[in-house]
Amino acid sequence: MSLEFVWNFSDLMNGMMAIPNLIGLLLLAKVVKAETDRFFSTHHSK
Repeated sequence: MSLEFVWNFSDLMNGMMAIPNLIGLLLLAKVVKAETDRFFSTHHSK
């Protein structure tokens, strides 16, 4: 097994980990916006 293969496989697996995270971000975008709006409506900046 060559070192180049190991690095390429490692890069591929790191990239594949982004897919579930991106799906989660898309599915939870409305929840994050709602919670952010709720936070800023109750914690007024001084």
